[in-house]
Amino acid sequence: MRVGNWAGYALIRAFVGFVGLLPRLLAYPFCEALAGVLFLMDGRHRHIGMVNLRIAFPEKDDDWRRRVLRRSFQEQGRHLVEISRLERLTGEEVRRRIRYEPGRGLENYLRLRREGKSVLFLTAHISAWELLPLAHALHGHPLTFLVRPLDNPYLERWIIRLRTLGGNQVISKTGSMRNVLRALGDGRDVGFLIDQNSQEKEGVYVPFFGRLASTNRSLAALALKTGAPVIAGFIYPDRKRGHYVIRFYPPVELVSSGDQARDVARGMALLNGYIEEVIREHPHCWLWGHRRFQTQPDGRDVYSIRKV
Repeated sequence: MRVGNWAGYALIRAFVGFVGLLPRLLAYPFCEALAGVLFLMDGRHRHIGMVNLRIAFPEKDDDWRRRVLRRSFQEQGRHLVEISRLERLTGEEVRRRIRYEPGRGLENYLRLRREGKSVLFLTAHISAWELLPLAHALHGHPLTFLVRPLDNPYLERWIIRLRTLGGNQVISKTGSMRNVLRALGDGRDVGFLIDQNSQEKEGVYVPFFGRLASTNRSLAALALKTGAPVIAGFIYPDRKRGHYVIRFYPPVELVSSGDQARDVARGMALLNGYIEEVIREHPHCWLWGHRRFQTQPDGRDVYSIRKV
């Protein structure tokens, strides 16, 4: 297993290093073309993506869904280009290529910081999501965010090094509550990715694209416990390839009624709505190949039936 982990790490590092050496003019079309080939070869994730798209966009036909799914693969190819250059990213380049959306950008965050408040961020696997925390940090606002450790320890160490550039910090999702509370107490902002399927024991069933989806409850529970405001923040492509826009929604302060289970469910349903809104605007930017609806209240596997 150790040899296999090392070999996998070495191959990935070599490929990412190769992409990083290519000029952007070549790197983007190369990775987009490679992602297009992967789309044709990877029937498993193509099937999962089509099931998700039928749930999310029942009014669309399968031709539209396939086009969106193919573009989603290609968007991840562009994401790889950004990952290959994270260690060389500078504040000057960030200011040139990544802007905050006017009216729904930095001002929503800065107001809370002027008030001395730590912020709980929610985001999702949309567009170049690994670029988002580093870009924000290089604008002068590092944060702490929760991650699920990778199975490969060599890859895990490398990814942590990338994710902690610019003064960012990472917290493992395993036993994270105490560390999150400590980060908030130290005045740091904490980010959560909440768009993936959660095991039933960790999640709460709330609507997502009109279907119940098991969603990790920790963000709403923390917001209710600490009173910290929540900001939904996402990165999405700008008009020019290789340029991006960061959107920060106005802060949300979840209200406690005394019924914790109900408050958490209501809070997570509200927060899911922000993710759904951005996906509807930029459907090709989400990671459709994930089994988002795998855990269902009735135990049914929505991905088991193939539609020809």
